[in-house]
Amino acid sequence: LTSSVFVATGLTNDRSQQTLLTTFMPRSPSGLPATSINPVALALLNVKLPNGQFLIPTPRADGHYSGSAISTYREDQFNLNTDYRINEKDWLAVKFFFSNAPQFFALPGGGANVPGFGADRKQNNRLISLQDIHTISARVINEARIGYSFIRQDTFGRNPVKDSDLGIKRANANVYPGLGLIRIGSGGNAVSIGNSGANVDMQVNDSSTTLVDILSITRGQHSIRTGAAIIYYRTTLTANNARRGQIAFQSFNNFLLGTANNSTYGDGINTRILRATDYSLFLQDDWKFSRKLTINLGLRYELDLPPYETRGAISTFDPALYKPRMDVDDTGKPVGPPAGGFVQAGNVIPQFDLPDVPNVGKRILTSVDPNNFAPRVGFAYSPLDSGRLVVRGGYGIFYSRPSTIYIGFTFISPPMYTIRRSPVSKTVRLEDPFFPLPSQDQFPTFVKSVALANGTFDRSLRTPYFQQYNAGVQYALGKDLLLEVAYVGTRGLNLFRGIDINQALLASPQHPIINEVTREVITTNTPLNATLRAPYQGVEAGAFFQIQSTAESTYNSLQMSLTKRLSKGLQLLASYTYAKSLDNASGNSDSTGDLAADTAAIGGNQLDSSANRGVSDFDRTHRFVLSYLWDLPRPAFGLRSRAGRLLLSNWQVAGIITAMSGLPIDIVDGGAGSLYGFSGILTFARPSWALGARSSATSNIPSGYFFNPFAFGRPVVQAGKLIPSSNGTARADATGTDIGNVGRNVLSGPRQANVDFSVIKRLPLSESKNLEFRAEFFNLFNHVNFANPISNFNAVPSSSIDPDTGKIIGNPGDFGRIISTSNNPRLIQFAIKVNF
Repeated sequence: LTSSVFVATGLTNDRSQQTLLTTFMPRSPSGLPATSINPVALALLNVKLPNGQFLIPTPRADGHYSGSAISTYREDQFNLNTDYRINEKDWLAVKFFFSNAPQFFALPGGGANVPGFGADRKQNNRLISLQDIHTISARVINEARIGYSFIRQDTFGRNPVKDSDLGIKRANANVYPGLGLIRIGSGGNAVSIGNSGANVDMQVNDSSTTLVDILSITRGQHSIRTGAAIIYYRTTLTANNARRGQIAFQSFNNFLLGTANNSTYGDGINTRILRATDYSLFLQDDWKFSRKLTINLGLRYELDLPPYETRGAISTFDPALYKPRMDVDDTGKPVGPPAGGFVQAGNVIPQFDLPDVPNVGKRILTSVDPNNFAPRVGFAYSPLDSGRLVVRGGYGIFYSRPSTIYIGFTFISPPMYTIRRSPVSKTVRLEDPFFPLPSQDQFPTFVKSVALANGTFDRSLRTPYFQQYNAGVQYALGKDLLLEVAYVGTRGLNLFRGIDINQALLASPQHPIINEVTREVITTNTPLNATLRAPYQGVEAGAFFQIQSTAESTYNSLQMSLTKRLSKGLQLLASYTYAKSLDNASGNSDSTGDLAADTAAIGGNQLDSSANRGVSDFDRTHRFVLSYLWDLPRPAFGLRSRAGRLLLSNWQVAGIITAMSGLPIDIVDGGAGSLYGFSGILTFARPSWALGARSSATSNIPSGYFFNPFAFGRPVVQAGKLIPSSNGTARADATGTDIGNVGRNVLSGPRQANVDFSVIKRLPLSESKNLEFRAEFFNLFNHVNFANPISNFNAVPSSSIDPDTGKIIGNPGDFGRIISTSNNPRLIQFAIKVNF
């Protein structure tokens, strides 16, 4: 191990098993004498886990480590539905659903990528609804509903090792025992051991109560529906972000020496109790204008009130109120957080009330966005007397309540919580890696010398909404065969995304930047003075972002389907979609793990709203799905005996075949953007084209790679050269990196295909009862669908990057390699069901 650096190249996750592959990259022997090896590092190397494996695994002779770790999942559920006619005018329906779903994640997302530090999750779901349908008259019906849903999710990591037992100091080790996350290696390829507080050690309780009343009136050619709804949400979240700390080592030799690249440690008030309410009204008129034409007219109003915290434990940073802290550290640089700019909820309890922080509305936002009117119009026209052809179209506006994750980002921001990253100028030692923070009982507070980082939200957030429009035709090819062709489009506005509003500005002698704290006049651009050129002092330039409702999207598609209704024992539905989705932020996708994020950070120039525009992260150009059910014919000889009729009758086969284009690949570079202050903690930048053309990425692809890694290069700018992204207005006065000229999602990933198949046998028990046996095969052919390749240029070993040009001159490492799959292996399920 002393002569190797090992780099985890990724995971393959599925519900039943998680497989990992860790690559050990040989280097020349370090020549470290035994006396120079850090005793804590040596202790970590010798730790054996309860499963008999070493905490840090040993590679095979070929330099690779591979293994599998079993995850388990079980769900116990039942539901109860009761329909009861109270009298001739009232019908009551009661539904209840119960589910307990414990599971174990061998490799929790965002945590260790080698076995040993799994996480247990308990997820309980409850749902109850009551519906009363009251017939007022033959033309008037009222429907009243009340529902309650509850989801509880507790996720706790297993901690077979304690850092305090190994000699690592941490202030809260007694109240929060375990081993924090330790990363060894650079970029996205680092191997990780320990527990991460981001996705484990969380408790979430979500509930909602819904009240709905709808009145339906039929008058002549008009069918009118009007109603109102109220939804009341309750969420309680407890998290422990970075409370066990995280330690990052640039290389394995650095780990042996006990010299870390950086460390992160957090503490603060870790529970939020959120409440929110939605109100909506609607009026809909389906007007049968004539026998051939029906017109749909409607108007909906929605007021989705922003959530608030019951104790006022919400705050954010308002740039309009920004005041710098007029202090500098021992290197002469301004320290954080800013002296002004924070606001806190107006309902804050005395225990949390900070006298120097302005109190605003309890929801923090400047408006509840009350103007959410949503008109809808549609039509259906059948020009032929036979009714075989129908032309349809429609347009509508639809509002969408965002998730509360934008508040979740402020969870780890001051003054309620603080995450402290080790200063760049300080040496981080493995045995005492964390810089001090106040204890949990001293929050809320502002910790002087800790720059503002992580996320806040814009106080002018608005409710996202979509304009949806479609036009299509349906044509009956025969009695049981229907063809449909349609154009379907969507325009999204006020969508959420994260913007690094503190991106460093570029200086020049013609346009100098004057630092507000030091009063230094800056006319040069270097990686070292990037933070001094940032708009807000005491705020991280590359690890800070603001959630805004400034994202936009467009979706256009051709959708076709062929439906065969059940006849002659066969029914099927074949559908094909040709689509293109474009946006400047996509939120959640297959590539973002299990975080339900509608607040994606973007790449490129953060001050240019169009710089991140490209195909959506979830875009699939082609998608084909065929589903079918076939009643197998009974052979004639099966009628000759009772046994034949019993065994050879009532067989069905069914299946779903899916084929679709791959997901887009976003090529990023965590090492780019240093001239703008991007530190690589969050990936805001991309590489540049090394060969000058996008087509070079899909040609001359080396064996074992999905795309040509040599088509890309780090956007290095030598001292004295113009910075390309400045359009000739600024130069680099020291060697640094630009934000790159590769666009967003410029490549497409592997195509996906899947076949599910089932065989069904029914045994009649009586005229109205039967016993059903099912054998279901998910991924029948055990076909492997590959996930997207590693697309972070940081995966290229630093020794393989030319420091002058940024081009790859050696082994590109795992950049461009596929190291995981995106689907389950073949799963076979048997079921018995009684129908009566």
